[in-house]
Amino acid sequence: MKNTFKATLLFFLSLFVISCNNDDDNSVIFEENINADRFTGIELGNSQFVLPQSNVDIHTEFDYAGTSKVTKILFDVTPFDVPVVRDGEVSWELSNHLVPVERYEGQLNPHIHYHVYFDEENKYEPSFKPAEGVYKFKITAEHEDGSKSIVTKDLHIIQKFKDMKVGDNNVAVLGTDKLQTIYQYVSGNNTVTEIKYQLWFKEWREGQNVEVGKWDNVEMILPKESYNGKKNPMIDYMYNLPEGIPTEGYWLNIYVTEGGESEAVKLSVPFEVK
Repeated sequence: MKNTFKATLLFFLSLFVISCNNDDDNSVIFEENINADRFTGIELGNSQFVLPQSNVDIHTEFDYAGTSKVTKILFDVTPFDVPVVRDGEVSWELSNHLVPVERYEGQLNPHIHYHVYFDEENKYEPSFKPAEGVYKFKITAEHEDGSKSIVTKDLHIIQKFKDMKVGDNNVAVLGTDKLQTIYQYVSGNNTVTEIKYQLWFKEWREGQNVEVGKWDNVEMILPKESYNGKKNPMIDYMYNLPEGIPTEGYWLNIYVTEGGESEAVKLSVPFEVK
């Protein structure tokens, strides 16, 4: 009987050790850093690696300094500290996501600016949101000589914009000159010091900053009386659209700066004029 008990105890202890080892292996995979100093100017959401939960995608940007021409750039994401997953949310994961090779093919020192959509099948109207929490975001660069470089960062996905409404279900009627934006910005114990709107669009006008058909943008700072010095302000603002804006898809970037923070939190909202 004693021998049977000892054998059973040893069996369960071995399972525990294997489980712990597997956990350790997983943490190593997503804490990999090989030649991490070759990646500079990294932005995941922003340079502080903060992304509002309301985004439909994640903005990624960095410069890479290689010793051999780059052949592949891959992204991997795994949940690290995601305590609650609510209805309509997922604990977001990404495996061996290939950044399009035409963005860096044959380059030694590429600059990467790329957006990863959470729901590739429904890019602008995703069927789910990533749950709030901390995720490990790993970037891998592979080279012609067979070597690779890896950097891993903590990405913080946070609910910063509540009850977001842009136009009528993200649509502005052709011929209108205004776009209504309504939301509450969640600043917690911080106060808000600035809110800036940046409209991105394909230029349709002659004689502008860029040629017709190229991406252009305009910026404006919202009147401060609705938010300056306030915590968790409610915003209801009618944004003036450029005159003669045509039927097309657009992006409205909203930058909110909190007191004591060095960088604004950025939300990108797609909408249509039709």
